This record gives sequence, structure tokens and C-alpha cells, in this order.
Amino acid sequence: MTAEFTPVHRSSAAAEAVRLIQEMIVDGRLVPGQRLPAERELSEMLRISRPTLRETIRSLVSLNILESRHGSGTYVAALDTAALLEPLEFVMSLSGRTLDELFEARLLIEPALAALAASRADAGQVAAMRAALAEPDRVSADMALHRLIAEAAGNALLATMLQTLSALGRASRAVTATRPGVLRRTAAEHAAIVEAIDRRDPDAARAAMAEHLRRIAAAAGVTTIGLTT
Repeated sequence: MTAEFTPVHRSSAAAEAVRLIQEMIVDGRLVPGQRLPAERELSEMLRISRPTLRETIRSLVSLNILESRHGSGTYVAALDTAALLEPLEFVMSLSGRTLDELFEARLLIEPALAALAASRADAGQVAAMRAALAEPDRVSADMALHRLIAEAAGNALLATMLQTLSALGRASRAVTATRPGVLRRTAAEHAAIVEAIDRRDPDAARAAMAEHLRRIAAAAGVTTIGLTT
């Protein structure tokens, strides 16, 4: 597969080249695992200097969009959501309001996803949720269950949004999991959510998810208005 690279403007050449390569990935002209042309060839295609191209590639590598392989070249990365969110996690960690905003967002999205899952989940999806409940690593099981519920909701955009929130919430899960009684209560609340989904009861699934998130937020020390009952 050969991609056609459009020459970029001279002003802010590196930023324009970054934007162009991102655009080519989004519209499918570049795909995960694809090798970019050699440096000299690519700089000629883009009509930018090789130092500017190197700056472009460094920027995209730092964003986990491209991957440099020693002795092999530059490739489009796997574009895994968790990896793409790593730079954003750092930015979010600079804000003292991160947890408050994170739980507000989760409370807006996840109860609705649970309700949709109760309406749309098939038997295989419910079985996968029950399997997640039995996972010995409780933090991993927690993330897996919330992901499975989002997938069962049948809305790819909302599922992607939740995946973003889950990646940002990895650190908070690790902290709250150490609090006394949290894991035991979480297991019971997760089971209640799955039971409501299995019963095809959207209202119960929504309420169970909201109650679970409020309690976890309280355990994390979050007390924003958006979390009040």
C-alpha cells in the first residue's frame, strides 16, 4: 500500500506535517503497522527539510501515533487507545480537579451505558460479564467489567468515551482498591449491576451503576455537586 503525501506549507511546517499525517491515519490512507517512506523520500514528498521531518516524527512518536524501530524505519503505531491517552493522562494529572471531573463524567455516562446494556446485551455478553466478576485481579476485573458493559450498550462512540475515562482512572482505581472493605463492596455492587442487566431491567441497572460510582467516588475523597443523590 502506497500513500500519497501532500506537500505542506512553509509556515509552521512541522505542525502542518503533524496534522497531515494524523489526517491520513484518520481517513485510512495510513494504517497501523504501515511503514512510512524513508526520510529522504518522505521529506521530498512533504517538501520540508529533513530536520523539520525529524521534528515531526519526534512529535508523533511522543504522542504514540508513530513508532520508530531502530534499523527498520518509522511505522504507524498500533493506535491502542490506552497508549494514545498516556500524554493526556499526564496533562490531566497536573489538574487538582482531575478526580472530581472524572467521576462527574463517569456518572453522566456509565449509568446510561448500563441501562442500554440491559436493553441490548446478548447472552454471550452477559456471560463475559459474569466471567469478569470471577477474575482474581480485582482492579483488572473492574476495568474489564465496565468495558464489557459499555460494549454491550451497542454505542461505539460512548464505548470509546468510556475507554478514555477508564484509562484516565487507572490510578484512582489502584488507590481506592487499597481502602478497607472497598473490594468486597465493589464485588457485590458489580454483581448487582450484572444481575440487573441479565434481568433486562434498565432502570435497575442504571440505579445500581450510579450507586456504585457514588460510593467509589466517596472512597476516593470526591465530594462534587455532580455526585450528590
